[in-house]
Amino acid sequence: MQVHSMVVRLRSSRLARDGAWSVVLKTTNTLLGFLTTVLLARLLGAEGYGVYAYAYALVTLLAMPAHSGLPNLIVRETARGMAQGQPEAVAGAWRWAGRVVAVLSFPLVLVLGPVLVAWQGGIHSAKGQTLAWALPLVPLIALGNLRGAALRGLKYVVAGQLPEFVLRPGLFLMLVGGTALFVPDSLSASLAMALHVMAALVAFVIGAWMLWLHTPLAVQRARPSAETKGWLTSCALFALITGLGVINKQISTITLGAFESPGQVGVYRVAVQMATLAAFGLEAVNLVVAPRFAELYARGNTKRLQQLVTVSTRVALAFNMVLTIVFAVFGRPVLPLVFGAEFAASYVPLLIMLLGQLINSATGPVAFLLNMTGHERQTVQGMGVAAVLNIILNLILVPVWDIRGAAAATAISMIVLNVLLWWRVRLVLGVNSLAFHIEVRRST
Repeated sequence: MQVHSMVVRLRSSRLARDGAWSVVLKTTNTLLGFLTTVLLARLLGAEGYGVYAYAYALVTLLAMPAHSGLPNLIVRETARGMAQGQPEAVAGAWRWAGRVVAVLSFPLVLVLGPVLVAWQGGIHSAKGQTLAWALPLVPLIALGNLRGAALRGLKYVVAGQLPEFVLRPGLFLMLVGGTALFVPDSLSASLAMALHVMAALVAFVIGAWMLWLHTPLAVQRARPSAETKGWLTSCALFALITGLGVINKQISTITLGAFESPGQVGVYRVAVQMATLAAFGLEAVNLVVAPRFAELYARGNTKRLQQLVTVSTRVALAFNMVLTIVFAVFGRPVLPLVFGAEFAASYVPLLIMLLGQLINSATGPVAFLLNMTGHERQTVQGMGVAAVLNIILNLILVPVWDIRGAAAATAISMIVLNVLLWWRVRLVLGVNSLAFHIEVRRST
């Protein structure tokens, strides 16, 4: 009994330590992203930043098949394989996922990429050049996400986040800042994207070395075993989740790009970036607790699972509420001061999206709970409803209310998604993911 108590305390201390470092890394990532957004907006202007943001949104959509939901699968299979003493399953999952990414990403870049570049005006146009430079991000980000997922599944949470959360955005910020400092007035949307690719390549190489360093000897020596049929099924569902998630994040930008000017897209993207900051607590916590969800569910420890969910949701909501209040109170004067006068219009869509992010944090890590416990089909259904609703609302609201309509569509679909997934978690897992539980007494 005493040994069991010591083990529980050890695991709790490690979880708290990983959680603290995850918040630090996410905070650093958020700060780096914020500084990069400010710098790009200042140097490129609303129109130039809009071209950059639009190209990045397009390449993110293009990368959906290459991701194929594999990072979530790798986190789950790695955590489960190590918990059950099956290193050969872990090695097999890693090898299989790497091959899937290679098979999917390179044809997308080489075949569909040139078509999209031509659609954007060709290689001699600003949009076409920027998109051409963005194409190498497809395999780099996909393989980098697999590496990070493997490390998190091994419970090296900090190492799993460092390359993508700190190294890539940090290097990108340094490259952009260095270019502006030493070669004034030379930065364009296409050059900014080229610098982004350079930073992603360096971060990928460092991340690959970190995975090699932390891979257990048992996994290195194991003969890989594959559960292709089961992985394909889960992968297909995770691919839908990833794809629907990208649609929900990017459809407003794409719709604005079709109906409005690049300047409007740039103004809206600043609001999106600021609103996303409010959810950084939930995102940081999710990266830590996701492998624990898989482990606790595999062991049948529902009580500990409920405790972990409640604590993580409360931590995420606390971060969200602080940042939401700060943005609501100081956003109107700060936005034009930091980004420039033309970005003052970002304030109203920011407020609208903050409401959606508040509900997102209050309902907790609902998607991760379902995905890590083998109920990813429930996540697909909820995200499918939200994606369809998001597309319909964007097509209706953007032509009427421009960036405010895009923000409203995003917020409404986010709220609907989280309420649906919260209800599914209650039904299939018997876990209440809300930050505060409300007991309902039936009258007799």
